[in-house]
Parts: sequence; structure tokens; C-alpha cells
Amino acid sequence: MPTIEVDFDTFKAITARRPDESVTEGDVVRSALGLPPKKGIMDGIKAAFATSWLSEGVAFKVGQELQHRFRGGKTAIARITAGGVEFEGKVYGGLSPAAKAAAGHEANGWQFWEVHRADGSWVKADTLRS
Repeated sequence: MPTIEVDFDTFKAITARRPDESVTEGDVVRSALGLPPKKGIMDGIKAAFATSWLSEGVAFKVGQELQHRFRGGKTAIARITAGGVEFEGKVYGGLSPAAKAAAGHEANGWQFWEVHRADGSWVKADTLRS
């Protein structure tokens, strides 16, 4: 397996983004680069039974809707899947790559997307991080 060298601060940042031991450092880097999750037999099994998707320690419910309302009235709608954020039929490994696809330029997904909550309200994704 290929390896890369990173400085200690980078290693700490990657490690801090691992919500649990099932997520590897490589998974974190793939997500940060906007690459889809690596697929394997167990991934398919886990996805079939998954009820949530974790991003930066925040658990999103599979099926939960996201939206972004643009000036001019257009609304982008996305949905949480076991593998990330689905927008227009493609699954992105993070909120920001999905936001980039919706906006057409780089965007901070945590500030871009609003999350539909169980009580019917919409909140910025960023408010869910503590």
C-alpha cells in the first residue's frame, strides 16, 4: 500500500476527523478531497443497514433532506445517504463537495446547506456542530 508523509499537525487534524475506529485516515482524506467512499463487500452490507451518516462527529439521519435557497428563488435539494450526500443522483463524500456541485463553485457545505429537522424546521448544518 502506498504511504504519504504528513507533518504532526496534519496527522492530528486527520485523526480528529475520524468519528470512530471504523473510519480510517484514508477515508478522512478521501472525504476531504471529495472522492467517493471506497467500496468493499462490508461497505455494501453496512450501507444496507445504516441509519445514519457521520460527518465531523455529527450524525445525519439517512434520508434527511438538505436544501439551499439561492437568490432568485431557485432551491437545491439534497438527501443524506449511508455514503454521504446525494445531489442530482450523485453521492458526495461530504457536505462541501455536494455544495460545490450545487453552487458551481467552491462552497463551505456546513454554511451552505440547511438541514430539515424532525420538528419540521430548517437549520444551517453548521449549527449542528459543537
